[in-house]
Amino acid sequence: MLAAAGAAFVYGAAYPATAVALRSFSPLGIAGWSCTMALVLVVGLAAGGLIERPGTDGLSRARLIRLAALAFLGGAGFIAAVNVAVALSGPTITGFVAPLYAVLATLFAVPILGEPIRAVTVAAFILALCGTALLAGTAPIGAPLAGILMALASAAMFGLYLVLARRWAGPYRLDGTLVTIANLLARGPLLLAVAAAVEPRPLLPASLDPAAILALISIVIGASSTGSLLVMASVRRVPAGRTSAALLLTPVSSALIAAVVLGERLPPSGVLGAALILVGIAAASGFARFRTGEA
Repeated sequence: MLAAAGAAFVYGAAYPATAVALRSFSPLGIAGWSCTMALVLVVGLAAGGLIERPGTDGLSRARLIRLAALAFLGGAGFIAAVNVAVALSGPTITGFVAPLYAVLATLFAVPILGEPIRAVTVAAFILALCGTALLAGTAPIGAPLAGILMALASAAMFGLYLVLARRWAGPYRLDGTLVTIANLLARGPLLLAVAAAVEPRPLLPASLDPAAILALISIVIGASSTGSLLVMASVRRVPAGRTSAALLLTPVSSALIAAVVLGERLPPSGVLGAALILVGIAAASGFARFRTGEA
């Protein structure tokens, strides 16, 4: 639970940091550079024995297929969608919509993990959607709404990632370091190659904002490396619902940091929408039951 709470803080900090990094880099460029540097960091830590070494023995076809699926859901697909959402809708709105993976993970766990569907889960999902609609209403029609859709897509991918990571970790010996390295390979070098091929902007702009560079470094050390390792440490030890409950801190952390660093604040209707999302996430992840010791 402490690992998941730590991950929530660094994930929340990544949204406003991404907004600052966008001053010099494109959304794909931020993801590519930060995760490529994080890949070097994680490999170095594993090689030095400072973190668990990846279990690469006997990488069968079945293991590789599942590892690639996790690398897309929790890696390239997720991070690209989040960065585009921040670019279109801003860090505060994205910070509340993207963590809907806590609700979606609970829904995905029904068919994948065989967990029973509860009425509170359905109610939480509806409540969170109402909150998202209120948040969308705070933004002008157009690109910000497209950003909200991208944030919802990222939530779906990461929710599925959490459930499948728990489902496959034991039977296919997919340890946290191995999954993190696979995620960073997909988020880093792969996205850099895609960005170089499809984006008109250079990967390294001629003029770099010092604040953007510092923001990029904070993403490398925080969400791209430490956050991924902490989430995998959590899902291997506690049920997905408990990990999701601790990750409730993500949007709160994002909103507070964005308010201090960027001066970005939600109007009253947006605050209500954000509150509904938090209540929905808490209900779906069993936060109340966890607090009373029932989960």
